[in-house]
Amino acid sequence: MIVVHSPHHILHNPPKEFISNHIEAYGESPERAEIILEALMDNPDVELTRAEPFDLSHFYKIHGADYLVYLQTAYDEWVAAGLWSEGIMPEFFALGHMRNRPPSKSPEGKAGYYMTDSCTMIVKGTWEAVKYSGFTALTGANYLLSGRSSAFSICRPPGHHAGFDYAGGYCFVNNAALAAKFLQDQGRTEADGDVKVGILDIDFHHGNGTQDIVQHLKNILLVSIHGDPDYSYPYLTGFESENTEKNVNFALPPGINDETYFNIFRKAVSTLQAFGCNYLVISLGVDTFEHDQLGNFKLTSAIYCKLAEYLISELPIPKLIVMEGGYNIDFLAGNVMAFLTPFLETKTL
Repeated sequence: MIVVHSPHHILHNPPKEFISNHIEAYGESPERAEIILEALMDNPDVELTRAEPFDLSHFYKIHGADYLVYLQTAYDEWVAAGLWSEGIMPEFFALGHMRNRPPSKSPEGKAGYYMTDSCTMIVKGTWEAVKYSGFTALTGANYLLSGRSSAFSICRPPGHHAGFDYAGGYCFVNNAALAAKFLQDQGRTEADGDVKVGILDIDFHHGNGTQDIVQHLKNILLVSIHGDPDYSYPYLTGFESENTEKNVNFALPPGINDETYFNIFRKAVSTLQAFGCNYLVISLGVDTFEHDQLGNFKLTSAIYCKLAEYLISELPIPKLIVMEGGYNIDFLAGNVMAFLTPFLETKTL
């Protein structure tokens, strides 16, 4: 199995975040990607490769131009204005009708316009890390186009909370949507017609950014299984009442166990089967684990292998796995490996 990584992720290393009414160490740390990579290094079924650069035009197909310019210039502009050099943390947020106006010219105003929470921070190396996180997803997608049955992209920062023109939830560029659009564009031939791509998001938190982006795209379907937004971040999106022909949400209550989750998972896969996708992008979050500090499910490590086996059996199409959440460092690598193991053992589609 191809595993794509990039050393550039360490450039994004914010010192802290504001969460649950207090300041604490940034939860989405470089250690997350490093321990996953370390767990994969000595596996004979893994072919490690570094992310390759791509033209940034691919980013502009899923994100607004002004937003991408902001990500590239935000930190330097912030520091030039004499603001806190440790990084950008918004002090207000553009709500409701304020989002219909152009952003303020001030760095503080832009931060509140383009960022949705105070647990997401931009530091000096953020854009370089974000760019290569996107390249990591695109490199993995490119391997599928070359004939590989599966690939795993260790994307960091993660991406599924990044919307068309906003950052949030530790996310800046939406890696899953980026890869899906790339697969659709590059996989299309005159004989095949339109390529359909499914995105299956199994992170604990609703992929609100992915849902936002797929509304702008054709023949890409998001299916998301996540915690009930009445109780879990991002709180205001991910309800089943939002379901459309472009996104299907399965919002689950706190305390869900393996058996009940798997029954819902089967419904999610059935939805993708009915859609008839040519490629599948999996937003893999293992913050659904029973001991993850940012989730409230009660899933055991054993379920991740079972989910992957079912996907391989029921959706025999090329699959790209992109890393999203999972924050208990003691169990993160083991849970990721549990999901990847069936892919490592599968040589062909």
